[in-house]
Amino acid sequence: MIRMHNLPENIKESLKPYYKENETPDVFPAKFNIGGKLYYYFTFAPAEEQLIMENDGTVQRFDVVKEVAVITNSYNVCIETFVNIGSKWIKANRIENYVKLKDILQEIKSKLDPFPQDVERAYRIFEPVPDKIIENQKVIEESVKKADQLWQRGREDLLVTEEDEKEMHGYLVDMIRAQVHQNDIQLQTENERKIIYDYVSSKKGLFNFTALNLARKLKPYEKHMFTSNSEDAKGWSELRHSVFNDDLEAERQKNAVLVYRKLRNPR
Repeated sequence: MIRMHNLPENIKESLKPYYKENETPDVFPAKFNIGGKLYYYFTFAPAEEQLIMENDGTVQRFDVVKEVAVITNSYNVCIETFVNIGSKWIKANRIENYVKLKDILQEIKSKLDPFPQDVERAYRIFEPVPDKIIENQKVIEESVKKADQLWQRGREDLLVTEEDEKEMHGYLVDMIRAQVHQNDIQLQTENERKIIYDYVSSKKGLFNFTALNLARKLKPYEKHMFTSNSEDAKGWSELRHSVFNDDLEAERQKNAVLVYRKLRNPR
């Protein structure tokens, strides 16, 4: 990996005018090959700013490298998102949890059927939900896996290309869309889920251990599945529209303006 301590001396010297004493410069662990040229990508904690430097130590003006900055920043943000968010989505054990929910629903059907008409309708609507969540979870896990493989290759080769950035961004889009699908499915079936839970709970009695046990098994799902009252539900409509209407590229262009503001290359 490329690190600050193993940078060529001319690169270190070229970098000095661009950071302050209270800042800690850091370099991206691989060079970027963009438009046939090699670039270093630097950050300066705690400042949220970046610098693009050519392979020979030349620091070009902002207008020359601003599009390079968009590509390098996009790749870096993708990696941070996979590490900080994607990895948590994998560790949530969603596949195992929703396989269990499938079993619970089947048990409810076998032990508490026949249902009243409204419960029967709710059950038919909600029954496919675990499989849909599992299907999207597999997309999330596959996206994180492929992104990690791509990043490991870049670290080993000490090189990231424009094609790598496009591929990495594609994996990120796949992961986000799958997560949105998961939450959307849960939100759309919120009422049916409540009907089933209320019905099972209503069957609880002092000696109805079956219903008591089923209600206990269902409770974590009633508590943790996505609802209109969830913390992230407030901005859900806007995010959903962006993801399902292919507005992610427009969002990416909007982010480019923020990248330009934080670029330290001379104006």
